[in-house]
Amino acid sequence: MGRRVVFYTKPDCSLCEKAEALLGSIGIEYETVYNDPRFVERVPVIEVDGRVIAEAPIDERALRRALRGD
Repeated sequence: MGRRVVFYTKPDCSLCEKAEALLGSIGIEYETVYNDPRFVERVPVIEVDGRVIAEAPIDERALRRALRGD
């Protein structure tokens, strides 16, 4: 069973666009959630199995490490 990756974002967010491109380059499947009230001021936020692993600004090395489970 795979991990559930959720990407919290909002429209017209340049940091979100960069984070989404990064997720795409990593090649993992993820669910996109727009305008979640918990993260309105913190997007982008990336959650794995219910645990926030990254939020703005997203650090590529830290994100890759977290997604690998290091």
